[in-house]
Amino acid sequence: MIQEFLGKPFRYALLGFVGIFVLSMVGYFSHTSLFILGLLGLATAFVTFRRLEYGLAIAFLELLSNAHGFILYDSIGGMRISARMVIFIGVFFGWGIALLLRRASLRLRDTRYAPFVLLALAILIGGIIGLTRRSLTEVFQDGNAYLYLLYLIPILNVSWDSLKQRVALQMLAAATIFTTAISLFILYAFTHLSQSFLRVIYVYLRDIRFAEMTHIGMGMYRIFEQTQVFAIVFGLILLERQFRIQNKQDRWLSIGLLSCVFISIFIGMSRSFLFGLLPALLILVAWLFIGLKVSLRNWLHGIGLMIASMAIAAGLIYATVIFPFPHTRAAGEYLTGVFGERASGTDVAVSSRWNLLYPMLDLIKSDPILGNGFGQTVTFITDDPRIRAILPDGSWTTTSMEWGWLELWLKMGILAPLGFLAIFAYVTYASSRMFRSDKAWIGVWILSFMTFLYFTHFFSPYLNHPIGIGLVLLAVIFLPNVTLSGLRIRLFAKQKMPRVGLATPLVTSKKERMSDGVVE
Repeated sequence: MIQEFLGKPFRYALLGFVGIFVLSMVGYFSHTSLFILGLLGLATAFVTFRRLEYGLAIAFLELLSNAHGFILYDSIGGMRISARMVIFIGVFFGWGIALLLRRASLRLRDTRYAPFVLLALAILIGGIIGLTRRSLTEVFQDGNAYLYLLYLIPILNVSWDSLKQRVALQMLAAATIFTTAISLFILYAFTHLSQSFLRVIYVYLRDIRFAEMTHIGMGMYRIFEQTQVFAIVFGLILLERQFRIQNKQDRWLSIGLLSCVFISIFIGMSRSFLFGLLPALLILVAWLFIGLKVSLRNWLHGIGLMIASMAIAAGLIYATVIFPFPHTRAAGEYLTGVFGERASGTDVAVSSRWNLLYPMLDLIKSDPILGNGFGQTVTFITDDPRIRAILPDGSWTTTSMEWGWLELWLKMGILAPLGFLAIFAYVTYASSRMFRSDKAWIGVWILSFMTFLYFTHFFSPYLNHPIGIGLVLLAVIFLPNVTLSGLRIRLFAKQKMPRVGLATPLVTSKKERMSDGVVE
C-alpha cells in the first residue's frame, strides 16, 4: 500500500531534485547559469518531442523543487531568464514541432477545459485593463504566473492511465523527502555554522529565492519554503491510507514519510497551512467514518502512527538544533516557548496583514466588476522591522498581497474568484463521482488537498502562483474526461459501482502491475 509510492520513478525523481540543486550551485558560483539554461531548454524540447509526458514530468520536477523558478537563472539585457521559463518554452517548442510533423495530435474536445473558461476570461480582462493603465513590463511581471495555466493544453493531450498517475504520486513523495532534507540542512547551518559561511549560504538562498530564514528568538530560526505545501498535499494521501495499513513494513514506511510531512509543518511554522489543514482533515475524517467505516482497532492504529510520526519529527528538529558539532547557538530548552509564541499570532506579519486589508477593500470598491488590472499596487503601513529600517514611517507599496482571494478580485474583478470557484465545483463533482469506485481514495485525496489549497489561499496567496496552479493541474490529471453524452447518461441512469476495498491500489490491471521500470 505505501510501497506503491516508492518505486523507480521515486528514486529517479529524488536524483533529479539533487541534480537540479547541484546544477544550481554550479551555475551560480561558476557564473555558467546561462550555458546550463541553454542546455536545459534544448534537452526539454528534445524530450518533449519524443514523449510529451516526459517533458511534462521535467516541468513538474522543476515546480516541485523550488517555489519561484529561480533555482537556476541568469540575465540577458536586464531580463531575468529562469529555469521555469526555459522549461516552459522547451515543452511547448518540442510539442509544437511534434504537432507540425504529425508525431502528435491536438485534442481539444475535452470537458475538462470547460471549468477554466471563466478564469481565462478574467485573466484576459486583467491583462487588457492593466495594459491600458500601466506598462507592458509591469503587467507581465504581475500576471505572468497565470501563463502556467497553458500547461492544461498539453496535459489534456496525454492519456493519463494508472501508470502515469502513479509516477506523479511518486514524484510528490520524492519532493516531500527532498524538501525535508533541505529544510533540516538549512536549519542546521543557521544554528551552527560561522557567520562567514552563513553569509554565503544566505545570499545564495536569497538570490535563488529558495527559502525564508527568520530568526524567531533563542537562536532558533523559522525555515519556510513555499514548496512545503507539496509535502502537506502528499501527507493528506498518507493520512487516508494509514488507517488501512495491514502489514508491518507499510507501518514503518508510513511513520517515516509522515515524519517528513510533520517536519515541514513544524519547521515552516505557517499558520496559513494550519488554517487550510483544518477543513481538509474534516473531509478525511468524514470519509473514514462514513465512507470506509473504519473500525476502532484501525482508528487506534492510525492515530498511533500519527503520534509516533509527530514525535519523530519533533525529535529530529530538536536534534538538528542542539547537535553539538561544531557548536550550537540555539537554546534548546526554550524551543517549545518559541513555537508557542509563533502559534499565538502576535508577530508583525499578522499586524501588517491587517493593515493591508482596508486599502485593498477601498481599491476593490473602485471597480468591483472588472477590477484594476495587473500591475495594480497597494500602499499600506507595515510593521516589518526590515522595511521600517529603510522607511521609518512604514509606508510600503506592493503588487504582492497576502489576502489571496481579495487580490484576485482587486486585479481581475469578480470573475476571477468566481472562476476559481467554478474549477473547485467541477473538481468536487468529478472527484465525488469516484467515491464509490475502486479509486475512491484518489477522489477523497483530490477533494481534501484542493480544499486545503483554497483555504490556505485566504492568507497566503497560492492560486495566483505556479505552485497553486500546478496543484490544480495535478488534480486534473486524476479526473476522468466525461463526455456530454456520458454525463447525460450518468445523470439520468443509476449505475452500480463496485464497493471500495480496504487497500485498493492505483494500478489495478495485471498488465499495469507487471510493467517494468515505471511503477514497481
